[in-house]
Amino acid sequence: MSAKSILRLFIPIWLLATVAGAQTGGSLTEDGKEHREGTIVVDVWSSAAPVDGKANQPDPAKLSKGFAAAALNAAGRMQSTERRIEHSIRMGFPLGGFWIQSDFDWIDESLRTAGLSATSDADRTALQELENQNNRLRLWSDWLIASNRNLRLAEYYISPTALDNDERFQNTVTCTKFLMSMLASGRLGEDNSCR
Repeated sequence: MSAKSILRLFIPIWLLATVAGAQTGGSLTEDGKEHREGTIVVDVWSSAAPVDGKANQPDPAKLSKGFAAAALNAAGRMQSTERRIEHSIRMGFPLGGFWIQSDFDWIDESLRTAGLSATSDADRTALQELENQNNRLRLWSDWLIASNRNLRLAEYYISPTALDNDERFQNTVTCTKFLMSMLASGRLGEDNSCR
């Protein structure tokens, strides 16, 4: 929330009338001049108070609202794909390359929309983080599908802790959660899981 500052101006009616050339209908004084009493108060608001007498600079880490909303949608779709893969494995269902590819098409479309909404350097940096995360998730899911075809995922289907011990999967989940919280806050941030 931006700070608001107020500048309060007290303008005597006689000055306002003189500047505007208006007649106020006040009483006449002994010298024949019109006597005007009272003051008009004008409050002038600014969107943010200057800091240390300097004009406010835009925050370089702040994401634009339109981009943050579109990017949050893309991150949410990544999280949904992660959960679908996780639930499929935990429930013992075979991984389907078709639905995973459909999910990635959905994510790619969301990223394109977010890219069109990017208006600042901060937006473009966050978009790059999202694209990197999409690539990490895609590489991990490609590995899972290839391993499934070669019948090398037995450990994942037999042991309920196999996903818990899969460092790539855990980093992917952690990074997506971080990106979602970063986008929701509207500010750039860093997290080691996204490297």
